[in-house]
Amino acid sequence: MEQTRRLRAIGFRRGRYQSKFVARHAPKTRRSRPVRRGQVWESLFMRKSKAEKQAIIQRPWELPMAAQHLSAILIQKRVRGMLCRLRVAGGQRSALTLTRRASSRRQFQSPMQRFVQTANGAFGDEIGFRRFAATMIQAWYRKEVQRWRYKLQRFPVFHIAALQIQYTWKAHCQHRLYKYHGVSPRVRAALIIQAAWKRHTNRRIYRYYRDLLTFRSTGDPALMLRAINPSEAALLDASMGAHVRFRLGGMSFPPTIYYKIFTRKAVCDLNAFSPKNYALDRQRRDPRDRDSHAATRRLYIRVGGAYFQARRRLEDTRDWYRRVESNGWRPVTAKVLAEANSDPIAQATAKKTVPSSHLHVRLVSRHDVELQRRLKKRQWMQKLYTQGLLKPTQSKDRPSPEDEGDSVDVDFDGDDWEREADAMFEWATALDFDDYVEEWQELGCTAATDEARHLV
Repeated sequence: MEQTRRLRAIGFRRGRYQSKFVARHAPKTRRSRPVRRGQVWESLFMRKSKAEKQAIIQRPWELPMAAQHLSAILIQKRVRGMLCRLRVAGGQRSALTLTRRASSRRQFQSPMQRFVQTANGAFGDEIGFRRFAATMIQAWYRKEVQRWRYKLQRFPVFHIAALQIQYTWKAHCQHRLYKYHGVSPRVRAALIIQAAWKRHTNRRIYRYYRDLLTFRSTGDPALMLRAINPSEAALLDASMGAHVRFRLGGMSFPPTIYYKIFTRKAVCDLNAFSPKNYALDRQRRDPRDRDSHAATRRLYIRVGGAYFQARRRLEDTRDWYRRVESNGWRPVTAKVLAEANSDPIAQATAKKTVPSSHLHVRLVSRHDVELQRRLKKRQWMQKLYTQGLLKPTQSKDRPSPEDEGDSVDVDFDGDDWEREADAMFEWATALDFDDYVEEWQELGCTAATDEARHLV
């Protein structure tokens, strides 16, 4: 009895019940130790019993990654065993195997014998035998279908593990094929030179497009828009205070120049406080049902101490108080209007819907705008710190994008580290989100229509 307890204690301490966070042959501690790879018993799943493995596979939602890894291990184990048995069977066959096959052949019955024995048929009944054979085939097919469905519902994680194994094997084969047909040092050097030349040309193209949009609040928007979209250029009036803003964008390189029309003066946004889009409601309504009325529901209105019966039409209120941006970013290089409308950026920006936050209270609206501005400022500062853009420079002015990568950290071992630290502190304190937003809004923007008239 004492030996059994000792064996049980050893099994819990060093056997298959060992914790997965502790390496084998090591005392248990609160800190996790690295598992030594290459040993059979160091696997997290080989130390578990058959019942534990079956429980993990049957309930994959509890430990999804463990169930997937265990399923892959079991599939590989079965396949390796089958391959080993095929190799052994191909080289030599034992007499016991041949004897078993001979005994199984003697017990085998032909379909006709089964028809005579089980269905009480006769050897000359050809029609009955055909019906019996068709029934047996149908029963076998239905059994296989139900069996396949049962296995799929019982162990679905095996299918996922098999797909993962196939994907890994295909990637391994492709990697082997690539290594087999390895490139020579001469070809590798040519590829490096080509990549460097492509990088140089792409930078030149980007700088060319970037330099096109360096103007700030200059140029007549009507004249610029006349060369891009003459039909809308005639709609720009001097009293509108409209201006055109240009930006770089697109789904591929080189980038495309997009433009959008903005207004500086107050504009009455009907979609911000109107209950619905009347034009869209008229388009949705069937012409044959214009004379018919929608379903109504009875309700009562209280006036003083009396109640009056009224009727209200049941309407779809899902699109109410929703503003649609029909004025999106459109490409400059489009030759026709249909080509501009088919651009993915133009479609995405034109169909942008913004729920109206108009509460008919000016103080609340201003408070929401201030909260949104603070949130954008917080995100902007967080992005600067996380991406490592806050680096000290030797000059107090803000560095250009070309010189931004040449900045170095403060060397506290040097003699002039105080000057570098002061320069870094002054540059960091000079960061202003409001100036950044103002600079971004003025970059690549034309003058307003009223300002352009004064300039002329």
